[in-house]
Amino acid sequence: MNVVGSLFHLVNFSNILRRMAMLFLLLGSFTVAAAVELDTELEQQLDQYLQKSTQDADAAGQFLLALEKDVSALTPLNSRVRYYVYKVSEQHRLKDKKGVEETLKLLQELAQTTQDPDVLAEINAEMLVQYWDKGEFGKAISYLEPTLQYAQQASQSRVKYYAFNLAGDFQSWRGKYDQALQAYHDAYDAIARDEHPRTTFRRMNLALRMANLQSSLRNFEKSNQMVEEVLPTALQNPELEGFLPDIYIQLGFNLVELQDLDGAAKANLEALKWAKKRNMVFAETTALNNLGDIAMRQRKLPEAKQYFEQTLRFGIEQKNKATEDLARFNLGYLQVQEGQFADGLSAMQNVVDLSKEAGAQSETLEYLAELADAFQLAGMYQQEAKTLREHAALAKEIFQQERERQINQLQEEFSAKEKSKEIAGLKQQNQLKAVEIERQKLQQDVTLLIGVVVILAAILLYLLYRKVQSANQKLKEANDQLAYQSLRDPLTGLFNRRSFQEQMDKRQRQVERRQLAALTTDGFILLDVDFFKHVNDHFGHAAGDAVLVEIANRLSKLTRNDDMVLRWGGEEFLILLRRVDIQSLAAFTQRVLDTIGNTPVTFGEHQIRVTASAGFLTYPFANLNEQTMGWAKALQLADMALYLGKVHGRNRAYGLVQLNKPYADIAIQLETDLSEAIKEGSVDVALVEGPHKNNADS
Repeated sequence: MNVVGSLFHLVNFSNILRRMAMLFLLLGSFTVAAAVELDTELEQQLDQYLQKSTQDADAAGQFLLALEKDVSALTPLNSRVRYYVYKVSEQHRLKDKKGVEETLKLLQELAQTTQDPDVLAEINAEMLVQYWDKGEFGKAISYLEPTLQYAQQASQSRVKYYAFNLAGDFQSWRGKYDQALQAYHDAYDAIARDEHPRTTFRRMNLALRMANLQSSLRNFEKSNQMVEEVLPTALQNPELEGFLPDIYIQLGFNLVELQDLDGAAKANLEALKWAKKRNMVFAETTALNNLGDIAMRQRKLPEAKQYFEQTLRFGIEQKNKATEDLARFNLGYLQVQEGQFADGLSAMQNVVDLSKEAGAQSETLEYLAELADAFQLAGMYQQEAKTLREHAALAKEIFQQERERQINQLQEEFSAKEKSKEIAGLKQQNQLKAVEIERQKLQQDVTLLIGVVVILAAILLYLLYRKVQSANQKLKEANDQLAYQSLRDPLTGLFNRRSFQEQMDKRQRQVERRQLAALTTDGFILLDVDFFKHVNDHFGHAAGDAVLVEIANRLSKLTRNDDMVLRWGGEEFLILLRRVDIQSLAAFTQRVLDTIGNTPVTFGEHQIRVTASAGFLTYPFANLNEQTMGWAKALQLADMALYLGKVHGRNRAYGLVQLNKPYADIAIQLETDLSEAIKEGSVDVALVEGPHKNNADS
């Protein structure tokens, strides 16, 4: 029996299929992509604008604004939106804030009139970059997800490239490097088979971005490989010469990190040559400063001086105060290395003061670290200690500001997502109402289709169930990994500050519930690797990382299972010992200093001798209850004791033994001037000295 023939005999099946397809369309299960309508002439003129903008920005801007007379409501929407996106970028370059707001408002109005993914991807990407530039990060984040969503659906390779490229830049700035790399790959895939004249330019731009991203991830060899792959193309194509300074600067940066200083110098010389040829001021300044830094690392001081003097002249000629100050600071540091301590230190201090006045905290922090190193070279240890304290205070302030910024950013991101969900919910409600109206019209046909729908639904539910199971398992594994990473330092594998905070919070709760014995005394040892900057400067950052990892391993082997060893930050470590008295703590601190200082760290062919300075005390301290002196204040005292060790020659530890006066009478003095408190006999301290130096060290 012909089953199909019988079925057609019973029901007009073609009519049912037609109605079924209509129902699925109304429910949003399918979308039909219409061909993109463009104004060919306007599109060609906008391509010309892009080409002109790489040569003369002002002339390109005038050319673009002159096109507006040809743009009207009759212009196809995709071409019109592209024009206005370029216009708002030009207005932003000219700092025309009112014009920017008006054009953005127009773009938002156009977005409300269409469901075209190409139009919506381009508009959302431009809104993202404009709010990002204005520092309104919450609003910028709210446009990230729709930008990626519509870019996936877009059909124009130019639009997909533009949207994914901007999303990659934004994710890279947020430190979300995996998402940034995925966005760049999506942008590259969008233009992989594109024969547009600007495709080569776009590929080169993406390659540089991905190489820079690999550097941020410290994959310097991978970054080098990517740069070297595109270098021949840039050298052979005159239109791509503008990329050469950045290519060589990136190559030089990677080679410095890989300890190939000769190769890095050659790369920066090439960058300088092409920057001069292309009149790229910023790249020329960067190359000159890099060459000076490389020469200084190679102890070629006269050569370094020449480069820094060129940088100084360049900064003065271009009226670039930041470049000028950096050059003067580097020249001062060179004078210190040459033994001209007074002149060099004066020049460096002057730049530090100017940086403070300008409120440039990050630059000031870097300057202070170098200034402390210069004081050490000059044998001015008191000034070095003072500068180190100032550096530590500024670092703490920057850390707190960054933490507040991140919290605010997370709050803005949460609010933006909630708002997006609210908007999506309203849209869904409107769609459901429209579907309900149509559903009433198709009620009779729906009855005939129930059997088919039930079968399809069962299949879909089964497939969805399998997919959800797999997704839940992956999510669990990811959450477990994130939970581990949130409590561990990625380099050393030690506990981090967050884990210590949780441990102290747990202890406080136990104290409050009287679950922790009143006589339970723990110990804190806060230690800092001596002259760690010299390790990085003389052996490279890879050697510095190796030193930190080796110290972490040695400290972990010394401690018991219920003790904690933490990487406190940079080259600082914190040890939490359970159930110890001050005598045991001092003895253990001696073991710590000996373990670090007795055996050099092996790195390649080098034997690197390192020592540490430390501060230690018991907790609770001096029989004070934990409400009077919490763990944070106790660590502050340990930090001050550590700095005593730094000031008095390093490779030693000072421990606070007991108070000789009531805490209430000397609390302020303890927190502000520990040295004076010791001199006045307000507090007893114990000195633990590290192993003596020997001639076998490198």
